[in-house]
Amino acid sequence: MTISRALRFRVGIGAAFVLAGVGVWSATPVLVVAAIAPLVFVAYSALTSVTPVGEHVSVDRSVTPAQTYPGDTVSVTLTVENTSDRPLVDLRVVDGVPSELAVIEGSPRAAVSLSAGESTTIEYTLRARYGEFDFAAVRSQTRSLAGTTVDTAELEADGNGRVAASLDTETYPVSEQTTGMAGLLTTDRGGEGLEFFGIRTYQPGDPINRINWRQYARERELTTVDYRQQNAVEVMLVVDAREPAGVAAEATAPTATELCVYAANELASALMADRNRVGVAVLGIEPVSGDGSLAWVPPGNDSYVRTQLRALLDAAAETVEPGAVGTASEPIEPIELIERVPPRTQLVVLSPLADQYPIELVRQLRSAGRYVQVYTPDVFSSGSIGGTVAQTKRAHRLLALRGSGIETVEWDPDEPLEAALTRGVQQSTVPR
Repeated sequence: MTISRALRFRVGIGAAFVLAGVGVWSATPVLVVAAIAPLVFVAYSALTSVTPVGEHVSVDRSVTPAQTYPGDTVSVTLTVENTSDRPLVDLRVVDGVPSELAVIEGSPRAAVSLSAGESTTIEYTLRARYGEFDFAAVRSQTRSLAGTTVDTAELEADGNGRVAASLDTETYPVSEQTTGMAGLLTTDRGGEGLEFFGIRTYQPGDPINRINWRQYARERELTTVDYRQQNAVEVMLVVDAREPAGVAAEATAPTATELCVYAANELASALMADRNRVGVAVLGIEPVSGDGSLAWVPPGNDSYVRTQLRALLDAAAETVEPGAVGTASEPIEPIELIERVPPRTQLVVLSPLADQYPIELVRQLRSAGRYVQVYTPDVFSSGSIGGTVAQTKRAHRLLALRGSGIETVEWDPDEPLEAALTRGVQQSTVPR
C-alpha cells in the first residue's frame, strides 16, 4: 500500500534540503522559496492517506435471470458501497465476469468517487452459454486524493455468484401420430378425457358415469357424453453433435451443438412430463454399446429412460467447444435410423444445417414416410467473408428443405426457444 509513498517521501525531503542548501550557499532567495514546494507535497501526501478498500467497501451482485437458456441475455447489476466514514475519491472496480461469457452491453468496469455511506451500481449484459459459470472476486483499487498511495483488494460479492444456461419449454408441436397412453396431444376423437367433446347415442357397454342422465330425465332417451381424448405421442429427438455442428458466431457465443443439446433436454423433459414417450439419437458420437453405429436411447417414459437420455445428452455436450473433436464417429446411414425408429414415431431433427448431411438425412426420413420437423439455430455470423459464405449456404439448405415440404423452424439464439416452438405450431401443416 505504501511502496510509492515511502519513495516519494524520501525524494520530497531530499529535494527540499538540496534546494534550500543550494539557495543558502549561493544566496539565491528563489531556491530557498522553491524548497517549500516539496515540503508541502510531502505534508499533503502524509495527511491524505488512503482508505483500505478491503475493509470499507462492500459489493452485492444481482444476476437476472440466474437460470436461463443458452444464447439468452443475462443482466448483471453490481452494487458498490463505501461503508467507511471517509470519502473514496478514486475507486476503481472490475467485476469477475466468467471468462467463457461475453459482455454484449455495458461494462463490468467503473471508476467512481463515493462519499461516506454512498453507493453506486454497475450494470452490464452477458450472453449465456451451455452449463454453469461462477463469477470470480471483484477486483478493486482506490487511491488517495493526492494519488500518492494505492490500495488494492479482491472482494467477494454477496448475492448471485453463478449463471446457468437452461431452457423453459411448456408446449411442443406434435402431429396426430399417437400411442395408447393418455398424454399431451388433444385429438379430434371423443372418449375419456376432461374437455367436453359431444353427445352421441348410447351404446351398450358405455360407462354409467358418462350417461347424460339429465337428458334421459327430460326425454327418456339414453345418450352418452364424450370428452376430447388426449393421447400420448412418441417422439425421437435427433441431435446433431457432429464436428461441423460445433460452430458459433464468436468465441464466447454458444455453439450450435450446445443450443441443440439444451433444446433436446428441455423438449424431452416437457414431453415426458405429459406422459409422452421420448427417445434421443445423437449424431457424431460413438454409441455406448457395440450395437450398430447409432448412439441412441429408444422412446420411453420411465426413470431408466430418463437417466439414459441425460447420459447421452451429456456425452453430446462434451463437444460444445467450437471445432472440438471428441469421441467423433462417422455419420450414420439414414437407413439405420429408419430401421430402428418405429414407423409411428415423430422425428425432430435439431441441427444448424452446417453441411449437406442433415439435409439428406431429413429427405430420406421423409421419403420413408416419417413425420419430420427441423429446428435449426442460426449461429452463423456475417461479420467475415467466411461467415457470410456459410450463412448463404445455410440459407440455401433451408430453402431446399422447405421446398421439399419439410416443416423447418429457424431459431435465433437471441429469442427464447418457446417463441420458435410457437412458430412451429403456427407453421405446422399437420391436421391437429
